[in-house]
Amino acid sequence: MPAQFPTQTQLTIPLLDCLAEAGGRASAAEACERLAEKIHLPAEVRLDSGPVNAWDRHIRWVRQRAVLRGFVASPAFKMWEVTEAGNAFLRNARPGVIVTVFETELGCCLWSEAEAAAAVIEDGSVQMCVTSPPYCLLRKKAYAGQFSSNEQVAWLTRFFGIVKSKLKDEGSLFLNVSDVWEPGQPTTDPWNERLVIALMDECGYHLAQNLYWHNPARLPGPASWVTVRRIRVVPDVERLFFLAKNPNPYADNRNVLRPYSASMRARLAGGEHLQARRPSGHVLSAGAFSRDNGGAIPGALITAANTSSNDTYQRYCREHGLPAHPARFPEAVADFAIRLASRPGDIVWDPFGGSLTTAAVAERLGRRWISGDKSLTYLMGGRSRFPGARWALPEAATG
Repeated sequence: MPAQFPTQTQLTIPLLDCLAEAGGRASAAEACERLAEKIHLPAEVRLDSGPVNAWDRHIRWVRQRAVLRGFVASPAFKMWEVTEAGNAFLRNARPGVIVTVFETELGCCLWSEAEAAAAVIEDGSVQMCVTSPPYCLLRKKAYAGQFSSNEQVAWLTRFFGIVKSKLKDEGSLFLNVSDVWEPGQPTTDPWNERLVIALMDECGYHLAQNLYWHNPARLPGPASWVTVRRIRVVPDVERLFFLAKNPNPYADNRNVLRPYSASMRARLAGGEHLQARRPSGHVLSAGAFSRDNGGAIPGALITAANTSSNDTYQRYCREHGLPAHPARFPEAVADFAIRLASRPGDIVWDPFGGSLTTAAVAERLGRRWISGDKSLTYLMGGRSRFPGARWALPEAATG
């Protein structure tokens, strides 16, 4: 199995989800395409697999495992169809229904669609929303072979317009989104830029700053353009848009200081007070390096590898037969955002909670939190992050 592919266990729920979103059934080709888009698998990673398409073969094994478990049927006309058992295992929230899964002293986990959860959150109560929404799905259109992400941008614009009403006046939205490569060509769809512009123009958000998440362990892809033809470089950086309800949101970079370098520590230890001239001609004032401020002001680049394979969360999922979420948000990114733009006791909300990473970081940092997901199965994996929580669902429902 290529290293870029999540395991068959991890892909079971996304496959069932894709079939449910397609009306309950889909052809093999459509299921493989939808699933690749759902987990943000670059098109060229999927297509560059030699005479036998490794991705499609991998997903056929996922489907076979689902058939053996009774989650997928295989009718005579070659369609993949989710069964009642599959729908039960998927455990997606019904539209408009909100169920509290568990609570801690600081937070609440909800099983619901994001829009439903937003409806019960008090306006003006949330300090910050930190989230990574579903990635943009590029689909080939019937006309002129065009690709469009307009529907995704429109949906997220509507939803984050609702989120804005929930924020305090000094509140903010930290939005992690990734570039999406257009299938079959070495170009990207600028859907994330169009989304941010729509959030500003249509919802009235203000762009406080562009932050960047660098994943040094990111595998090279799309393969055709990066490792085969060598005409592109590894896309190992994702955007974290820092958006604000008003022009001056709360933030304090003293909460995210990084350790001083060895040379800076030497300057402080030596009590360097002399004036200095930079190569640019800028003259530093006397004593510019004489005061210890507790650390250096960080830049806009957050480096965090997303490679853990044996942490508490994943061990819990393996031990309880649960699929680990295939697109987890790194704790370091959530930690930076929460410490920068909130204070202890503030409310942090993640409407697309997945494995509940943002909620767990908020809990550790003493923030109140609200998080949830439409998949109860994913939330039950995330329960490992809150061993002392008060469970609201009976064991029969949580499995």
